[in-house]
Amino acid sequence: MQRILRRRAGFWALAGAALAVLLLAALPGRALMAGEDRGQLVVTGRAELSVEPDMAVVQIGAETRAETVEEARKANAEIMQRVQTRLLSLGLDAKDLKSRGFYVYPEWQYDREEGTQTLLGYRVTHTLQVTVNDLDLLGPVLDAAMQEGANQISGPTFGLKDTAALEAEALQEAVRRARAKAEAIAEASGVFLKGITEIRESVAVPYAPAARSAYVAVDALEVATPISPGEVSVTATVTISYEI
Repeated sequence: MQRILRRRAGFWALAGAALAVLLLAALPGRALMAGEDRGQLVVTGRAELSVEPDMAVVQIGAETRAETVEEARKANAEIMQRVQTRLLSLGLDAKDLKSRGFYVYPEWQYDREEGTQTLLGYRVTHTLQVTVNDLDLLGPVLDAAMQEGANQISGPTFGLKDTAALEAEALQEAVRRARAKAEAIAEASGVFLKGITEIRESVAVPYAPAARSAYVAVDALEVATPISPGEVSVTATVTISYEI
């Protein structure tokens, strides 16, 4: 029994010594890892640039009703054909006219007392997305569409044909603002900016709606539809992480 106890005591002594050695060996490594931690300063710069738009997109459509599908479809097709021909005659390119929806709906009349329904006819709608790259033509385009029978017009929304240059300018300004903010914070805090560890950016180029309604019913032969484009804004946001 005494031999067994002595053996167990010796085992635990050796185990304790080995554990102590492992702990001592691990301490320098932990101190080194802690020493590698770096201070960090994260700042965000935002810049918004506004310019006048140079293009617009408008939805032009026709809705027709008739007792039969064919009658409603034919009436709709005639209107939309006239609309497209007229728009092309104004100088628009065929690739700027795109169909965005063609729907046929049955129209029912419900009798609650009898619990029955009667088919009255059909409704056909056809919507054309029109891109206008010359804003001087936007008013005439809307007027021409209404003259040819279009009775559903929504928009326009304004935008830019090419946003690359404006996006780059907005990003540069956002970076300058982020840098100025970082330098001000570093100076006030008594630290130094050692270098950049990470940069994140995002750019938003939203379309601008018309400043006033462009689909008010007017007599296009006497009064031209007024359009006020307003401005389109490009917003850039840059987040920069500095080592301090």
